[in-house]
Amino acid sequence: MMTLPLYAAAQTSTYDGPQRDAAAMASTYVPIESWVYSAFDRLGAEGYLPAAFFSLRPWTRMDCARLLEEADDELEKKPLAYDTQELLLALKREFAPELRRRDGTRNLELRLESLDQRVTGIAGRPLTDGYHFAQTLTNNYGRPFGEGANSYTGLAYRATAGRFAFYIHGEIQHAAFAAGPGPKALQQIAAADFTPAAAAGPANNFTRGRLLEANVSFTFSNNQLTLGRQSLWWGPARGGTTLFSNNAEPITMLRYDRVRPFELPGFLHYLGPIRAQFLVGRLAGAQYVHTAHTTFGTAGRALGDQPFIHGEKLTFKPTENFEFSVSRTVLFGGAGAPFTASAFARSLFSTGTGDEGSDPGDRRVAFDAQYRIPGLRQCLTGYFDAFAEDQPFPLNYPTESAWIPGAYLRCVPHLPHLTVRAEGLLTPHRNLEFPGFYYFNVHYLSGYTNNRQLIGSWIGREAHGAQVWATWNLSPKSSLEVSGRSMTVDREFLQGGSLKDLRLSADIALHPEWQLKLEEQTEWWRFPLLSLSAQRNAAFILQLEYRPLGRTKP
Repeated sequence: MMTLPLYAAAQTSTYDGPQRDAAAMASTYVPIESWVYSAFDRLGAEGYLPAAFFSLRPWTRMDCARLLEEADDELEKKPLAYDTQELLLALKREFAPELRRRDGTRNLELRLESLDQRVTGIAGRPLTDGYHFAQTLTNNYGRPFGEGANSYTGLAYRATAGRFAFYIHGEIQHAAFAAGPGPKALQQIAAADFTPAAAAGPANNFTRGRLLEANVSFTFSNNQLTLGRQSLWWGPARGGTTLFSNNAEPITMLRYDRVRPFELPGFLHYLGPIRAQFLVGRLAGAQYVHTAHTTFGTAGRALGDQPFIHGEKLTFKPTENFEFSVSRTVLFGGAGAPFTASAFARSLFSTGTGDEGSDPGDRRVAFDAQYRIPGLRQCLTGYFDAFAEDQPFPLNYPTESAWIPGAYLRCVPHLPHLTVRAEGLLTPHRNLEFPGFYYFNVHYLSGYTNNRQLIGSWIGREAHGAQVWATWNLSPKSSLEVSGRSMTVDREFLQGGSLKDLRLSADIALHPEWQLKLEEQTEWWRFPLLSLSAQRNAAFILQLEYRPLGRTKP
C-alpha cells in the first residue's frame, strides 16, 4: 500500500477513537471561497470522507485535520485513485499545524493567513440589485461593484490559544459607479415591495475600509461558540444555497456549532452521525419594516433598529453515501417590534400565523440531500436543495417550493482531470400569493437581505434558471474552468427579464504560497424596467494572493 509521508504519522485518533485534547482545541473556520473545499469535494466523491458533512460550511481547521486522518484510514480500504495522493499531500501541507496539534502539541498560534489584491474591471452596465432584478457578480461576500475599475485589498489574520480562536479579514474596497433604476422602475419597485418609496439597491461609487469577517471562538467538548461577523453556506449546491450563502456580506451573529459529529442512542443511531448549528444574529441595511399597522423607514437609509435573525440546521448522515439536512431561519424584532424573551420564544416555537401583535416572524424552511449514485459511487453525486416560504416543509408543498437540483460528475471516461457540475434553479409562481413572494415578507419589507443583498440564492424572487461548470484540474490548487449561467424572471414581477453569462477562469498556483486567479465573464441581459434594449457587459477579474505556509512552533 502506498503511504503518504507528510504527517501520516499523525493518526493517533480516528473518527471513532480518542481525541486527546482536540475536543477542547479551538480553531478558526476556513473561508468559504478557499480552494480546500473543492479538494475535499473530490475526495468525498471518491469515497474517502465517509463522515464529512458537505452541506454545512465553513469547516474549522481542526475538523479539516480530522477529515484528513479519516481519509488516511480509508486508503487501507479503497483503491488509490489517480490524484488522491496529490490531493492529500496538498491538504496536509495546508493543515500541518492542526495535524501536529491533534498529535499532542500545544494549540497556540498567531499567523498572517492571507494578503491579497483583487482588481475587477467591468465594461458596460452591470446588474447590482439581485433582490429586484439580478446580479452580475454573485457569491462574492457582498463586495460592492460598478461600471469601471473596482479594487479590493485584503488582509486576514488568525490566532488560537487553547480553547480560544480569533479571526479577522478586512479589506480596502473601491467600487465604481453603477447606474440605478429610472423613475418608472422606482415606482414599480415601491409597488412590488408595498413601500411608500422604492428601496435603494446596493451602494456603490465609494472607497471604504470594511471588515468582511471578524470573530472570536470558544471551544468545549467538540462544541464551538463563535461571536462576530460570519459567513455561512447551508446546502450542497455550488451556485448558491437557498437559506445561507456568501452572496451578501457576513452577518454579525452568535453561533453554536457542533464541530465533531455525534450519534444518538438506541434505534436513533440509524440516523447516523449528526451535526448541528444554531445562530442568533442581527441584520444590517434593512430600510423598511411594517408592523403595528405602521411602515417604518426611509428609502436609502438603514433603519436604526434593525431586524434580528435566528437559524437552526441539523445534518444527518445515515450512510457514508447519503446525507440530508433540515434547516430553518426566522426574521424577527426590529423597528416597532422590540426583541423580548417572548418575541424570541414565539419566533422559535410558534407554528401559527398570528396577527401583527403576535407575529412569529418571517419564517423559511429548507430541506437538502445528496447521494452518491449506486453503480457510479466514485463518479456521480446527485443532490437538491428545497426551500419553502411560510410553509411548514418544502417536501409537503413541492409545487409551491423553490428547488435547486444538481449533479456532480467526478470522473469522465478518458478525461481524468475533468469534473462537471450542473444545477437548475426554480422559484415557481405561487397562484395564491403575489409576484416576488420568495425572499419577501409583508412585515419585513426589505426582505431576506443583509446590506441590501440577498442572503440566499442569486436566483431571486420570481425566476428560474440553470448553471453549469466544467473544470480541468491541473493540480490540487490549479484549475481551468468554463462556466455558464442563465436566468429568466417571470413577467408578472417587475415586468420580468433575462440574463445569460459565460465565464472563463484560471486559478493557478504560482508557488506553494502564491496564487493567481484570472477570470473573464461576458454577460447579456434584458430587463425592460432598466433598459429598453438588450445590454451586454464584460467583467475581468485579476487576483494575486499570498498565503504563508510557515511552520508554527508549539
